Amino acid sequence: MRISIGTLIGICALVQVSEGAVIDVPTRGERDTVDGPWDNIRLPENIAAKAYTMTLNINWGTMNYTGVQEVTMEVTGDDTKYFLIHTSGLVIDKTATTLHKVVGDVVTDLDIKRTFMDTEKKAELRHDFYVVESTDAVTAGTYKMIISFAGQVQTEKLTGIYRSKYIRKYQDDTEVPIYQISTDFEPVDARTAFPCFDEPAQKANWTTSIKVTFPPGIDINEYNILSNMPLKEAPTKENQIISAKFKESVPMSTYLVCFAVSDFIFKEAVHTRADGSTVLMRVHARREPEFQASASYALQVTPAIIKEYEKFYKVNYPLEKLDQIALPEFNSGAMENWGLITYRESSLLYNPVTSSTAEKQRVCSVIAHEVAHQWFGNLVTMAWWNDLWLNEGFASFVEYYGIDAAEPTWNILDFFYPDEVTTAMNFDSSPSSHPISVQVSSPEELSGLFDTISYRKGSSINWMMQKFMGDENFATGLENYIATNKYGNAYMVDLFDALNPAYGGVNVTKVMLTWTLQMGFPYVTAALDTTTTPGSTIITLEQNRFLVGDAKEDDTSEFGYKWHIPFSYVYKVKDGAVETGVTHWLMADDESSKTITVEKELEWIKGNADGNFYYLSNYEEATWTALASALQNGELTSATDKTSLVYDVFRLAETAKVAYSKALDMTKYAKAESEYVVLSRILSEVLTAGDGVRSDETAYTELWKYVAAMLKPRVEDMTWDPKIDNEPITSPKMRDMALRNYCRAVKDKSDAYVVEALNKFTEFAKDPAGKKSGIKDVFTTVMRTAIIYDDTENTNWHKMWKLLQDSDWEADQRIYIAALARSSNTTVLRQMIEDSFSEDAKAGTWRYLYYVSYHGDNYDLAWELLQSRWDEYAVQYNTTSFTMGYLVQIPEVFDTQEMYDEVKKFFDGKESNIGTGKKTVEETLAKIKSNIKWKKEHFESVKTWFTDLGSK
Repeated sequence: MRISIGTLIGICALVQVSEGAVIDVPTRGERDTVDGPWDNIRLPENIAAKAYTMTLNINWGTMNYTGVQEVTMEVTGDDTKYFLIHTSGLVIDKTATTLHKVVGDVVTDLDIKRTFMDTEKKAELRHDFYVVESTDAVTAGTYKMIISFAGQVQTEKLTGIYRSKYIRKYQDDTEVPIYQISTDFEPVDARTAFPCFDEPAQKANWTTSIKVTFPPGIDINEYNILSNMPLKEAPTKENQIISAKFKESVPMSTYLVCFAVSDFIFKEAVHTRADGSTVLMRVHARREPEFQASASYALQVTPAIIKEYEKFYKVNYPLEKLDQIALPEFNSGAMENWGLITYRESSLLYNPVTSSTAEKQRVCSVIAHEVAHQWFGNLVTMAWWNDLWLNEGFASFVEYYGIDAAEPTWNILDFFYPDEVTTAMNFDSSPSSHPISVQVSSPEELSGLFDTISYRKGSSINWMMQKFMGDENFATGLENYIATNKYGNAYMVDLFDALNPAYGGVNVTKVMLTWTLQMGFPYVTAALDTTTTPGSTIITLEQNRFLVGDAKEDDTSEFGYKWHIPFSYVYKVKDGAVETGVTHWLMADDESSKTITVEKELEWIKGNADGNFYYLSNYEEATWTALASALQNGELTSATDKTSLVYDVFRLAETAKVAYSKALDMTKYAKAESEYVVLSRILSEVLTAGDGVRSDETAYTELWKYVAAMLKPRVEDMTWDPKIDNEPITSPKMRDMALRNYCRAVKDKSDAYVVEALNKFTEFAKDPAGKKSGIKDVFTTVMRTAIIYDDTENTNWHKMWKLLQDSDWEADQRIYIAALARSSNTTVLRQMIEDSFSEDAKAGTWRYLYYVSYHGDNYDLAWELLQSRWDEYAVQYNTTSFTMGYLVQIPEVFDTQEMYDEVKKFFDGKESNIGTGKKTVEETLAKIKSNIKWKKEHFESVKTWFTDLGSK
């Protein structure tokens, strides 16, 4: 992938980043006009939407609707005849389209020469433009366009305006489907709902009126309509029609427009500030008692999160209300629509009696993420999608502070490195990765940007900025950024330039462009010299690009894949204490290496102290040996330092920079490791290495013996139940991880822990409602163990399938499906996939097949079924980036050239309907290539390491 800083985006701004240095930085997208402005993916720069007045009339019985969109526009610069507006899949009444000039209160009609869709000019265009051409060119000024349109509520896809449902069960066993209508527009589905200027920089005020006509037999008094803003007046409900008018919105982007129609009820609370101003907060959910009880937790934590963010951003929450709604069917986890955040039920609802601690943490984290967007994303919005990471990366970073404010005993900041940084690096080390800021040229490419890079790498480099700048300096710069850009749009350089004056060190813009305009990350090798100057240590630092697999032929960077790196470290003084060094800068434009002198003789050094920065650390052989001893003897005490050390050594072993045996040897102390974040990382690395030799029965058997022995001390320590009330959040996470993996690894149905798990399942299956609370934090362990050790009649499988069908709780449904997918019986798995296409399938059709691949050992079956049912999956999911990506990832486990060729040939033939999965195909093929390379380079050494365990 060629990264040309001058041409990456097209039109660029020149930014001074250091003495005598100027660099091109992406700003606007390409706008080369060929035949007309409709040839570009971007709207013309000289016309901006200022206000919308929209009326929608929805027929609940037919799920059709009509509408009128009145958009007020400002024309600047050159005269024009063309007014472009986005629309997709709508029926436009071209004869009713009108154009007007507005001067004060005077509105003058303008003649329209013609109207057309961009595809009428060029069939290959997919820019979704409806073009209104005036007879005469118009000059700068204010104009109004009125468009009548008709559309259909989506009933098969969860995008645009769509219908969702759940089944309401009555005491007489009657089951009735209950429907809702809601919206999900990010990134470019607002245009499928109504005509609009569907770009993030086109912020405008919205005044919305919605009327819904219900068929006879539905009690309209149970239904309500929500939108971004509060109601302007009480809704009218008469003659089976509900009419609602909403207050004018603040300026906002089209992807944040939202409304929902449902029979849900709500719980509410008021957030009151020190100055007496208030925010009304409501959580909406199904009216059944168990769902209302589960809405309380969100209402408990949201005020604390908002309070923290008002302090963090130094700007009050901008609206007078915040609605949060739990939807039975939703495309992703949640969507940050301004003033009306939409969630899938499992992301907002927490039942204190039956939900696990992991579910509680997830709910709190999703709420914290979406509320963070109300400032970073909504109040200040990226100017174009190439800077999506400004939205998602910042929310993913700030959410940790929101969680910490709501649940201070969790010590959630300790999870940042293992959850964010390592996840980002796993993706970003591939040759198929991409820079954080990258050009896009189609709606499918826009959707493809919602990936690990935008979220996890984005959050990681924001964390890195905060750590090298210092909390107070970072907060000051952030305050400047928001104050300058609120209710507007910004580019990434606007953020960096706002941070620069607050920091007296290196130029923030100069530093951060090396992290945002080239993909990947470096590893820094630290060499210790204790002989040149007795009593001192000279540390020589050298950076290199880290890459798993082979770089593409056109993979270059104008930075030469060098980064400006803040190098932090801890070290052990010879016969002395462990101390923390001062952070030094290893600059991209330095010579090949940099030296640091410590006026002490050191035994070892550990780079990237506390995992605050986005790089790996490598060492000489002697230092690796000393660090292995530091792990074993307890000299290295920070959980994050231990976690990052383990992560680094395995990544470097993966690329043959460290012997795999050394990396695996460093896990031998793990029986004594009691920190959850450390042991979970060790377990993950050992299982990944072992999975690479699964074709060798002896080595694979020894892998599981090793895992069982590693986890046995933790299983005996944690047992099945808490020893104290209010135990730290890491305890239930450790308990479930240790028991679940031990029961899988021990391969013995008579083992006491396996027997107990099977007994717990039997009791639960008899009385799910009564027994769930007693196993809620080991629920995953019990369910998976029940399937792994099922009998030849698949008794437990069929019991669990019935439990799945009876469940209304999505979090439980996902756990059931993941457990069912672990069956070794391919007949029941094939039937499960067949049943997953039923209209009433729980938790989403895609999940069943993905879990067969991800949670089971049936990779070949999953790949076979993906191919045979591809068109059916594509119809449902090819406009849904996350879901399509999961499906396309299924064959990434393969490790032969034969399978690479087969996978490539299959996807090459799916260009017409792969949609948002196109980018993931590239990533999947790159992963198979890296598996082939791993097998060639490491299979024998890893097999030998595990096999030798059996002879000791």
